[in-house]
Amino acid sequence: MKRWLLSILITWVAVAHAEFQPESVGVVETLPGDYPDHWALVHDFSFFHMFEGEVLVIDPLGETAGDQYKGMMTASFIAGFQYSKKRNEHYVVETFYSRGARGGERTDVVTIYDPATLKVTAEIEIPAKRISGMPKTLSVSLLADDRFLAVYNFTPAQSVSIVDLQARAFVAEAPTAGCGFVIPTGASGFSSICSNGTILTTTLNADGTVKGTSRTEQLFDAENNPIFETATIVDGVAYFPTFTGEVLPLDVSGNQAQAKRRWWLTSESERDWRPGGMNIITTDAAQVSYVLMHPEGGEGTHKNGGSEVWVYDLATGVRRGRIELENWGVSLGTTGTGNNRLLFVTTAEMGVDVYRLADRSFLKSLQTGAVTPFLVHGTQ
Repeated sequence: MKRWLLSILITWVAVAHAEFQPESVGVVETLPGDYPDHWALVHDFSFFHMFEGEVLVIDPLGETAGDQYKGMMTASFIAGFQYSKKRNEHYVVETFYSRGARGGERTDVVTIYDPATLKVTAEIEIPAKRISGMPKTLSVSLLADDRFLAVYNFTPAQSVSIVDLQARAFVAEAPTAGCGFVIPTGASGFSSICSNGTILTTTLNADGTVKGTSRTEQLFDAENNPIFETATIVDGVAYFPTFTGEVLPLDVSGNQAQAKRRWWLTSESERDWRPGGMNIITTDAAQVSYVLMHPEGGEGTHKNGGSEVWVYDLATGVRRGRIELENWGVSLGTTGTGNNRLLFVTTAEMGVDVYRLADRSFLKSLQTGAVTPFLVHGTQ
């Protein structure tokens, strides 16, 4: 008998006769009611098997995959996601079909999870028309001090479904013809980006029904220099990068969106650098902002991602530094406070790299096992 075969047989016999301690069953673990501020929520859209999406609760400072992985929520069919620290709840906006992958009757729901147990505490049915496209942070938003959840619809008619999180009920559908996405605006409203370069603002009554609408003048050229469908909101101002590298600041602190002075991310000598990717702009707890940038930018490169992250004080339009990435990035996220402020970069290979922002150093690549972790949300 060959030695390698004999070795396999001996190993098999040893394993078969070994004494194994059986696992305990019926053990239920719980997470902290308030997550440590450096934890993160990694949204895996599971792009190649979309009914099996998930949102992972991750400790990015854990040394091993077991230390990093804390739990998981299902998120069916390119789901939307929001986390309310005020209400201490997770919201997954998902779609189900009565015959699974074969189709059948469609049902859209807002599924509410308890952060400690990751158990479903409620499910609210909404109109079966939510957008099921590439991930956008502005597809689902919390409004009115987290009283309402707003869900962007696309059939291709455009509207926004309003869910009362206190009453656990769908309350209204706000029409937004020609305008998309949900930018929280004022005390109880939202704004949407319109195809003609204007911004539509919708205000709500106390019960979540539509009170009125208003529209700005044309603020951007949708043909030659459109804005990205993503923004970061700092002190009541939503900052939208444009494809060429300008920034459109939109004051959304009042009942009507108002444009502020535009400025450039780049100097005149740097105009070949442009923003690009999925979630290309984010802000940390210290209100420092980060933009994903790539060189040799031009027509059609707005989805390319980037090799660097540029650091800004958006209120002044001043660049504070540049972070050269270990790997080409396609999406950004932040979490944490103080020395635990962390930047997450989803890479072109669908990994997630972590940088410590106190010194802007590369920390590690996460071992999440996620397939397409397009968005990473903070928990602070």
